[in-house]
Amino acid sequence: MDRNISNGVMDQVFFVDGSLRDIYVFNVDLDEWQKLYEFIHSSHWNIVLYKDGQVSEFKETTVNKLFKEKENHSIMMAINIKGVLINCYFFSENEIEFDIDPKEVNSESEANIVFDFMKKISNVLGKESILTVESDPDKPLVTVHSDGTLLINI
Repeated sequence: MDRNISNGVMDQVFFVDGSLRDIYVFNVDLDEWQKLYEFIHSSHWNIVLYKDGQVSEFKETTVNKLFKEKENHSIMMAINIKGVLINCYFFSENEIEFDIDPKEVNSESEANIVFDFMKKISNVLGKESILTVESDPDKPLVTVHSDGTLLINI
């Protein structure tokens, strides 16, 4: 189903109600964070790291350093994949969370960008990723298993 997304999926997953959509990966540690961080920075995606709202250098940065910086600063990593912006704020060392504005997901191809991103992070970490309405991890709209299997839970 992931290559032929229906209007129902678009309407029930990427509906615009003023909230964001969150992608979660649970039960991670700093080594897994670092592995994903390195994967993201080795990708062809446009990555920008912000410290207190200002563009910051990331080439020599580790996730451990980012979490230390987060104690006194606002840290955000923005990933732009063909116009779909996926943000990470490094909220917790134990869970990875990204957010997406559903206003930026207006087509099947943009939905597939989100789903492909989820498949890649699940594959890299060997863990399930879920897409939920903002701050509602108990009700996944989409689940991607570590083997890349995509389930739309609507």
